[in-house]
Amino acid sequence: MTATEGFKRHGDHSYVATFADSEKEVLLNLCEQIIELLAERHDHGHDDPLAAMVGITSHDSPPEDEVLHRLLPNAYADQVDASEFRRYTEATLRQKKQAHAISMRIHLKSADDGVIDLDHDNANAWLGAINDIRLALGVRLKVQNNSHEDLELLAPDDPLRGVYAVYTWLGWLQETLLSALIDDAEEDEESQLGNS
Repeated sequence: MTATEGFKRHGDHSYVATFADSEKEVLLNLCEQIIELLAERHDHGHDDPLAAMVGITSHDSPPEDEVLHRLLPNAYADQVDASEFRRYTEATLRQKKQAHAISMRIHLKSADDGVIDLDHDNANAWLGAINDIRLALGVRLKVQNNSHEDLELLAPDDPLRGVYAVYTWLGWLQETLLSALIDDAEEDEESQLGNS
C-alpha cells in the first residue's frame, strides 16, 4: 500500500497526491462504508418540526454499533450531560463526518489519472475522513487493547493483517497531508511577518 509518495504542496494552498488504481479502490470502499455507517438514525419520537429543522433529535443514548460509538462518542462522563449534549449535536456531527467522506469520494471518483489535487478546505475534509476511517479500523483491530508491536506480529494469513496494513498506510497518508498543510501555514506566517 505504499505506491504513492503521499501528499505534497503544489503552489499556494494546494496539495497533490497520486494514487494507484488499487489504492483508489481501497479508499473508495472505505469512504462508502463510512458514509453508509453514518447514515442518520431514524428519529421515531420527533414531533417538533422546529427541533427537526435545527438538528435536535430525540436520540440521547450512544449508538450501539461499537465503530459508530467510537465516531460519535459521549462528550461528557456524566450520563445526563452526555445525553443532553448528544440530542443537540449528534445530527450535525454525523452530517459533517459524512460530508468529509463524500468530499473524499468525489475527488477519488473524478481522478481518472489517480491525481488528487486539493485546496485548503478539501485537504481539511480529507484529514477528517482519513481520521474517521482510521478510528473505524482501529476499533476492528482493537488498537486500545493491542499494541502496535502485537499487531506487527499478526500471522501472514490472519485477516486482520491486511486491515492493519491499510490502517498504518492511512496513518502515513494523513501525516503527509498534515505536514503539507503545516508547511503551508508556516510559510504564510513567515510571509505575513516579513510584510509587517
